[in-house]
Amino acid sequence: MEHDERHRVQIEIPARTVVKVVLLIIVAYAAVRLLGQMRNVLVLLGVSLFLALMLMPLVRVVERRMRYSLAVLTVWLGVVLGVLLFLGLLIAPLATQVDDLVAAAPGYIDDLQHDSRFRDLDKRYDVIKKAQQQVSQVPGRAFGAAGQVASKFADAFTVLFLTLFMMFELPRINEWVLSLLRPAQAQRVRRIGGQIQRNISGYVAGNLIISVIAGVVTFVTLEILGVPYAVALALVLALFDLVPLIGATIGAVIVVAVTLAAAGVVPALIMIAVQVAYQQLENHVLQPVVYRRTVQLSPLIILVAVLIGATLLGVLGALIAIPIAGSIQLIAREVIAEKRRDGTLPPPRTAESSAQPVTTSP
Repeated sequence: MEHDERHRVQIEIPARTVVKVVLLIIVAYAAVRLLGQMRNVLVLLGVSLFLALMLMPLVRVVERRMRYSLAVLTVWLGVVLGVLLFLGLLIAPLATQVDDLVAAAPGYIDDLQHDSRFRDLDKRYDVIKKAQQQVSQVPGRAFGAAGQVASKFADAFTVLFLTLFMMFELPRINEWVLSLLRPAQAQRVRRIGGQIQRNISGYVAGNLIISVIAGVVTFVTLEILGVPYAVALALVLALFDLVPLIGATIGAVIVVAVTLAAAGVVPALIMIAVQVAYQQLENHVLQPVVYRRTVQLSPLIILVAVLIGATLLGVLGALIAIPIAGSIQLIAREVIAEKRRDGTLPPPRTAESSAQPVTTSP
């Protein structure tokens, strides 16, 4: 009898464990499915939070002259009006040039077929056929098409008002989170949060400034060379330049290809020289100056962050990957520094200590 009871107890314990494991798997699966269903909502919330954090330093400046709520509303309205004014000045020539560029693309491809160098390239890689296939699909999914604009208008409208409400509520959320912490922890979190906010604002502003400079340089060069669709091509390059690492190169390839087809070899070579020179200036002068006080990441971390962001959220993920990685690095450094102050981690090794030879006793 006792042997049977012990045997029964040994059987019941694994059964409970199996039930718990099964329940955990079910809950995890349900959570993943729920997150998948809510992906669009989470993306909108993430973009709105990102924009709110980016605009908060400007709100703090305006707050010196008025109440916080009025400062938020003033900054938000200023941004919205600025974007609308920019689009209003750009939309008419851009829409015309984009439509003309799409309509002229098949002719440019036919012109390239008469070039001996491109014929050799086409024989190897079937470039012309692939390009024609892509061009044939452009009218149905061009980024300036009314259908796509209508499908994204609701998301843009939602993001605008989510950003406004988040800007109103961020101070209350911050105070509520800080009230749950001890005074020393609250002070440290407040300091880290302020640094992250400044880094995000600085990175976004710097990235926009660099992209505008790239677009202006491209536009001026196209106008001097007499290449049509200068506004559309400059905007394409500026938009691609926002994407870290490879965006500027992709945009430059598009601009050079259109320049070659529309104006000939010599203007295309000049455009290549201009783009190479500008990208060297951007990589070695503009980016270090702009990002020096915001994100300080190694090239490897930037590459990994951009790849992960692009895999998860596409172009949007690539755009926000670097400031997110910089924020994570800032938090990690603060945690490591705290552990070293507490003695949990050893102090960092200096160059002198690491250079000392290791001696062994005879």
